[in-house]
Amino acid sequence: MGLDLILPVQYWLIGSWAVACGGYDLAFRRIPNVLTLGAHGGALAMLAVTGQGWLSASPSSCFAAWALALVLTVPAWVLNRLGAGDAKLLAAMGLLGGMEAMLVAYAVAGLLVGGTAIVWTIAYRWEPLLALQLARIGINAPAIPEPKGRMLPFGLGLAIGFVVALVLLVARISVLPFQFD
Repeated sequence: MGLDLILPVQYWLIGSWAVACGGYDLAFRRIPNVLTLGAHGGALAMLAVTGQGWLSASPSSCFAAWALALVLTVPAWVLNRLGAGDAKLLAAMGLLGGMEAMLVAYAVAGLLVGGTAIVWTIAYRWEPLLALQLARIGINAPAIPEPKGRMLPFGLGLAIGFVVALVLLVARISVLPFQFD
């Protein structure tokens, strides 16, 4: 059997935490500090006690991922393109999972949210023409809301990306061309 369903408990805990963060961001458009900063505390405790991250990453990988996550997200937060919760969430993912997990989460989130924004914008621009054609054959198409501001919760994309990273780690599939340890 390819992937065993019996995984170490930390994968289930971290995966459940990521799903909770993504679900909360989808429902309320914010991520509570108790989830993000709580994960920071748990990650730091694990690093202090065991000398490795929750997903067996080295301390150097975890701290470098934390710092890079802040470098990638704080400027977007300052420019009001991301929420502070998104920055804290990606930083927590870096501390919990190390460099590879954080980079996979960030890349998947960018592709999902960016791709969705592009498709939404195209659909919004083409909707009047499509609605006219559909009306000719008796179909009333619903209006597509105008894409503006922060259209999609980035935390949801990060959560999906982190779950993808967990699956890749379990399957022992590395996507980085180098080993960071």
